[in-house]
Amino acid sequence: MTCISSRQGLPALPDDLRWEEFTCAMVEAPWAVEFLDLKKPENRRDAALYPAGVAFGDASELRWLTRENGKHLVYISDEGKDLGADSKPVELQQANPSPGPDKMVLWGERQQNGGYYEGRIPRVLEYPEWAPQARVGGRLMVELRHYELQEAGDTTPIFRCVGLAAED
Repeated sequence: MTCISSRQGLPALPDDLRWEEFTCAMVEAPWAVEFLDLKKPENRRDAALYPAGVAFGDASELRWLTRENGKHLVYISDEGKDLGADSKPVELQQANPSPGPDKMVLWGERQQNGGYYEGRIPRVLEYPEWAPQARVGGRLMVELRHYELQEAGDTTPIFRCVGLAAED
């Protein structure tokens, strides 16, 4: 059973977050946007310092955003897990057929030396070493999974990030 749960007004990300469920994170702040390899424990601590982000893995995704009243978290788990106390989990249905694209393109084209470069970003972009290797000139992509939230007779489409793939 897939569940979505949320918490808000938190002073920080909870200490008991299950970071080991996530392999990657896209994080952002006014001073930086980064893609982090969460298989490295030190990057989990770094991710938690950003005011906004999305951490994802094969079975779950966590999105967070800092608002005036604190952190707002949304968690989707294909294993029926939730964010704990006061998170009010709700069941999601997998969308069939998928209502949208199944991949999202990441910044940067793969260079001959293996790095990824985007002309609008003045540095080589770093993606996890274990990520699939795109062909030279190709891009990495984030695989997406689509769901439907049924509430009060309405259906809301929701997607979550699942993993990394090389451009076809």
